[in-house]
Amino acid sequence: MSRILFAWELGTGYGHLGPFRPIAQALMARGHQITIAARDVEPTTIVFGNTAAGVIQAPVCTKTYNGLAEPPLNFAEILMRYGYLDRPLLNGLVRAWRDLIRMAEPDVLISDHAPTALLAARGMTCAKIVTGSPFTIPPRFSPTPNMRPWVDVPLERLVNSDAAVLATVNASLPDGMARLDTVAEIFGGAELLLNGVPELDPFAPREAGAYLGLHAGLIGKEAPQWPDGDGPRIFAYLRGEYRHIDATLAALTASGARCVAFVHGAAPALREKHQSGNLVFSAGLLDMDRTVTESDLCVCHGNFGTVLEVLRRGKPMVVLPLDLEKFLTATAVERQNVGCWVHPDTANPDFNGAIRRALTDSTFKDSARAFALKHGELPVGTIVQRAAERIEALAQAGSRSG
Repeated sequence: MSRILFAWELGTGYGHLGPFRPIAQALMARGHQITIAARDVEPTTIVFGNTAAGVIQAPVCTKTYNGLAEPPLNFAEILMRYGYLDRPLLNGLVRAWRDLIRMAEPDVLISDHAPTALLAARGMTCAKIVTGSPFTIPPRFSPTPNMRPWVDVPLERLVNSDAAVLATVNASLPDGMARLDTVAEIFGGAELLLNGVPELDPFAPREAGAYLGLHAGLIGKEAPQWPDGDGPRIFAYLRGEYRHIDATLAALTASGARCVAFVHGAAPALREKHQSGNLVFSAGLLDMDRTVTESDLCVCHGNFGTVLEVLRRGKPMVVLPLDLEKFLTATAVERQNVGCWVHPDTANPDFNGAIRRALTDSTFKDSARAFALKHGELPVGTIVQRAAERIEALAQAGSRSG
């Protein structure tokens, strides 16, 4: 038996948990012990609550840095927002992660958007794997590259941001631990196990064998209750805090399609306002396999796991990005011609036009089917077993080295 520690430090939602659940189940079926160090224990308990996996609270940054008003331009500037310019805080986080890792005694550490866990594990004998959305794992360049390619960013800005973060990192590491030469070295010595495929990776290409494929993990259980009728079916997976949520739901109703929506965090008043003969709300997470299979179109914010599941089934989508990662995913969707998107900063976004276009433009449907044929032929069960085998091999090697 090997001990496997899954670390999740940054980011929100189920996308950091869903892809690992079937892999964790496969590993536990092989007799391995799984512990989840989670940023947010509530969704973690929902995802892993009926499994034998242990769940503990991960060390996380609880401060807000009001002086960082500009949007981040590279990975270093993302880290700045989580204590990587605050030496006492980062020192404490590294210490807490090192203590957690020592107590868990893992043979392998799996990091999903958990850079401080990787920092803390430097010099320890456990093997390391970096997994998750490609956006969260920058290429091993210095400086870490501009993530907003439409903005002309001076190289000096990227160099200075990396240097500031690197200085804090090196000052926060325990005595005797080797210092880093670049920010990207945070990921040094870890094997890549990326969700998705190269076409959706903003930093592609990566090393051969780095991608898991179109697999995101299925969490929801609710069956879709499609409105009666003969029109097309739209599945909407949205968030209540989206500033255009009212306009989006009104456009779904106006489309004339039969719509099922799951709106995370939606107030009862919002559901009551928009519930109609052709738009119904799901109270819980939907069964993605059944819902996407039965739908003709998905409207979502570009959550990476949702995009993978929709493309696996060869369906087009309309993406309404909420943040930089989802913005980059939306542009990838557009490049692959498998859907369209609405810019988050548009004053009066044309949701009606985007939905109408995605329903009627046959090239989206054709491209989505072709994408699924190219990347979806490998069964999910095979993807899961291959990932479990790679982790198992590394865990056993880590056990031997310890």
